[in-house]
Amino acid sequence: MEGSVDILTKELHPRAILPVTPGSSPVTRTSSEKKSRKRFFEHRHMIKNAGELLKQFELSEIQKPTCLIDIKDFDFVASYNWSNSDVPRIFVPGCPAKWNPPSLPYQVRKDNGQVFIDQNSHRSPSASFDPFFKALLTMHPNFDMKPIGLATDRNSLRKLLHFVSGKVPQSWRIDVDIVEGTMFLTRWEKSQVQIITGARDSGYGHDLGGIESLVRFEVDGYVDDGSGIDDELSQALSGLHVKNSASIFASSPASEVKVIQRGRLVDSKTILELKSRSANLKMQEIIPQLWIAQTHHLFVGRHKEGLVEVEPERLNMGEHFPTWESRNQEHLRTLVGLITEIKAIATGVKGGKCMLVCKMEEKPRVLRMYKRNGKNFFLPVGAREKCWKNVN
Repeated sequence: MEGSVDILTKELHPRAILPVTPGSSPVTRTSSEKKSRKRFFEHRHMIKNAGELLKQFELSEIQKPTCLIDIKDFDFVASYNWSNSDVPRIFVPGCPAKWNPPSLPYQVRKDNGQVFIDQNSHRSPSASFDPFFKALLTMHPNFDMKPIGLATDRNSLRKLLHFVSGKVPQSWRIDVDIVEGTMFLTRWEKSQVQIITGARDSGYGHDLGGIESLVRFEVDGYVDDGSGIDDELSQALSGLHVKNSASIFASSPASEVKVIQRGRLVDSKTILELKSRSANLKMQEIIPQLWIAQTHHLFVGRHKEGLVEVEPERLNMGEHFPTWESRNQEHLRTLVGLITEIKAIATGVKGGKCMLVCKMEEKPRVLRMYKRNGKNFFLPVGAREKCWKNVN
């Protein structure tokens, strides 16, 4: 394997195995050595199917556009909920939870049990974008993907934005695939679930710096402000019934995600993000996540050792977005420039399969792009023909 693997191998110094004789102390590793060894094996697992090193991105060398970067034409496209079943099933359109806080005081239970890191990859391990296409084509059977330059999870955009901002809180990998001119960014996690002792996915279309994009993200809930459901969204499902969605995917293999038409549409202006804190909220760490999803309602529940005694604070994040955009134009321009370069390189790779890898401990910050070996990007049966019609 090329690139980082060879470099990391050199960083792991070989150690002799010494016999332990009576009366002597065994050889032990220091905490620093253990952390270095752990990082080595985690990184080796992360790039296990990496091929040729294609590009090493350094922040100072990324070509940036000169135009103002903001989000335009933000529109709801599709949504779904996962069913808690042994087989992969989604409810379309699904629905986030209605904001209905309990009476105070309220004791929050400690996190315990299984927590999803990436529910899409956990429930559909061979194809995390399968539910994306199933929900999209159930709500829009003739959706045209040709104008879409980028389809991604919010998590991948946040990681790229962290990189261009010079902040890499943890090492990460993103898989890159080109399908008929559309670039897909798929989050990669060493584990899709986390066991701790002691939602809802929606898709929205918007224009990001001239790149028409589809962005998938999880929604915590919605505020019932009495405005009702957006008429345009209601029309999106008009005439669609269970038999319609079933017929769209009639030839799908049994392993693919199944669709159950159930739920209700919610106005995108009412979706909310919920945060709980025992200390002060670092707003500058929260805004990028909410800006990407254009989530205007933030509720912050403050607690002391899990006890909530005051009403959660409600913040209108729409008031913060313009100032944040203005102050972060340099980073946003670099982000758009980076995405443009990644797509250009991936388009030139046979099969369009690549991966991006960023190491937390490397300074100055470097992002490496490799060819990716292994399986191809998964498309549900008929998705290519339906979404990219008349592509030469």
